[in-house]
Amino acid sequence: MKRILGAAAILMVLAATVIAPTASAQCTTGTGTNILFKWDANGFAYEPGYNQATFNSTAGNQVTVVGVLSLWCAPFAALDPNDPLKEYTVVLTGTSSGTTTAPFGTSGTAYTTVYTGGTFAVYEGTPRNAPAATAMPINPPNATVPANYLDGTVVLSGSVDSLVTSITRSSFGTVNGSFRGRYTVLGGSGSTQLCQAKGGIGLMNGLWAVSGLPTGYIAHPNGKFDAPSCPVPAQTSTWGKIKTLYK
Repeated sequence: MKRILGAAAILMVLAATVIAPTASAQCTTGTGTNILFKWDANGFAYEPGYNQATFNSTAGNQVTVVGVLSLWCAPFAALDPNDPLKEYTVVLTGTSSGTTTAPFGTSGTAYTTVYTGGTFAVYEGTPRNAPAATAMPINPPNATVPANYLDGTVVLSGSVDSLVTSITRSSFGTVNGSFRGRYTVLGGSGSTQLCQAKGGIGLMNGLWAVSGLPTGYIAHPNGKFDAPSCPVPAQTSTWGKIKTLYK
C-alpha cells in the first residue's frame, strides 16, 4: 500500500510540474540574464519629423515608445499584467543623435540611430484603457497616446542612458530591425526593491519592426528590460593581504 501511495504522490508532483505556470521560465534568457519586465505586440514608437522611407531620424528629434506589459519577473513577480482590473504600461523617451548608415551585406544598408538623455516610467493604472495593438489611433500624440499609458501610479521610473535602433535592408529588400539600450532606475514605488541606490545599470533590448504600421508611427517594438546589475563594493587591501589568501 505504501508503495502505491508513494507512486501516486510522485505522479501528482510530476503532474503539478507539467501544469504549473511557466512565468518563471519566461523570466530567464539563454544567457542566464534575468528579465525584469517585458511587453509583446502592444508596443509602438513615434517621432515627429522621422522619414519612414529612409529610416532617417534628425538630430534633436524626440522618440516616444509606449507599451503594455505582458510579464513581470522578480522582484515583481507578484504583479499580474493580466489582471482584468489593472493595467501596467511603459513609456520611454530619448533624444536623437541622428541616423548613420553603413554597408550591409553585398549591397544592403544598415541604419543606426542613437537616442540619449531620455526617461522611462512604468505605471499601474485602472481601468485597462490603453488601445489594443490592432486599433492604435493614428498620428500621435493624440487624445489616447500617450495619455492612456501615463495614467496611474508610477511603479518604476528613471533615465534612459541610451536607446540604439538598428534597421537593416538587404540587397533583396528584406528589412529587419532591433533595439538595445541602457537604463537606470531612479524612483517609483517599487524602486526600493532594486539596487538602483548603488548605481546599478540595467539593459534593454528587443525587436524594432518597421512595416505594416498605423499612420504616424515609426516602429512596432516588442522587448524587455533586464534586471539591473548590482555593483560589488570595492574594498581596499594590500599585496601582503592578497598573498595570504593563496597560502
